[in-house]
Amino acid sequence: MGCLYSKNTGLECLQQIETVDSLLAEMLKKYQNQYDDLGRDIRGSLRTSDRRVLVHKLRRQKVILHYMDACRRKMEALMQKRYAIEQLSITKLQLDALKSSAKVLKTFAKEHSIEKIEDLQDTLEELTTQILDVNTCLSEAAPLVQFDDLELERELDMLQLPDVPVERLVVVDEGEVGAPLVKACVANDV
Repeated sequence: MGCLYSKNTGLECLQQIETVDSLLAEMLKKYQNQYDDLGRDIRGSLRTSDRRVLVHKLRRQKVILHYMDACRRKMEALMQKRYAIEQLSITKLQLDALKSSAKVLKTFAKEHSIEKIEDLQDTLEELTTQILDVNTCLSEAAPLVQFDDLELERELDMLQLPDVPVERLVVVDEGEVGAPLVKACVANDV
């Protein structure tokens, strides 16, 4: 003799529960309609009908109310089962993820020793420090070179002088930036 139930997946179980839930909702709606019809019939025939007929109708209404409550309880039980199946599916996914991550960690541990990982970490720290140093150097702005306008005009005036041989040029002063300032001096004038 085989199993009484087959191995359904969580999704199939949820679909079956949804089908049963929709059937119970339809039954509840039909019971509600019957209950409402009997209530109208009882109120409408209170003065004209026999008391035994009214008691019979009222009994039927109570039975229908009992079945409506039973349908509601079954629907609540199905909702709890739906939540339980969803929780089981989530737990299964978590277990599968743990299994696969354990496999990955085992293969990683087999391929890489702790010393190798520590060496890689040290190398990574050194490279990070070097990158930070390079970024610091690149981010520092080079100081702007400034020239005095008066000295630039004097140099321009010197360029406009008649050709003076280089031997007659004398270095007199250094400018603010450190470049020598050349003034033309005639040997006789000095």
